[in-house]
Amino acid sequence: MAEILKGVHAPDTYSNTFFLADQRLILVDTGTADAGPAILDYLRKIRMKPSDIGTIFITHSHPDHVGGLAAIKRETRAKVAAHRIEADFISKKKTYAGPPGAAVQRHPGTPVDVLLEDGSVQDGLRVIFTPGHTTGSISLLDEARSLLIAGDAINNEGSLRPMDDRYNVDPKQHRESIKKLGAFAFENLVMGHGTPILGGASKRVRDLAARL
Repeated sequence: MAEILKGVHAPDTYSNTFFLADQRLILVDTGTADAGPAILDYLRKIRMKPSDIGTIFITHSHPDHVGGLAAIKRETRAKVAAHRIEADFISKKKTYAGPPGAAVQRHPGTPVDVLLEDGSVQDGLRVIFTPGHTTGSISLLDEARSLLIAGDAINNEGSLRPMDDRYNVDPKQHRESIKKLGAFAFENLVMGHGTPILGGASKRVRDLAARL
């Protein structure tokens, strides 16, 4: 992927990461531990520098979303923002064994500078608390672009659906969070796994919620 909406860029990473570029530069999620160089290299392609990043939002603490954080943080002056429930996990060093056959991933731990709460607004993005995938998962609503960045609150790999319950700490709560997202209005939707939905996105989320 590349620029998917005006000022919304998606570097080529295993789990989707996003730059929002206008008067400020924001990064949402940092991919796996080896994604950091690819994310920073993408900045050079759009003629920006790592030091231009003002805030790094982390939607949740799984290693495919937070793995590249330490490397990217070292190259920037950015603040790290996450829900207060996830902050402790993000700040501490961890080793993730993952499913059988998967490579071990290590997260060296990175302090969180900005503790987010449901309904708070940071850098123009409204925080929506969407637990269930993890205890402190969040989504971010960019009302200026009519864009929802859902993290792993929803999946669009092949079809719009919940995340695989093997990776949800609370499957019932995860589905309630999808229903919560259906109450918001947005035309466009991007998420951690799957292709963007450009146009009519909130209706599709409401239709999914009605089937859960």
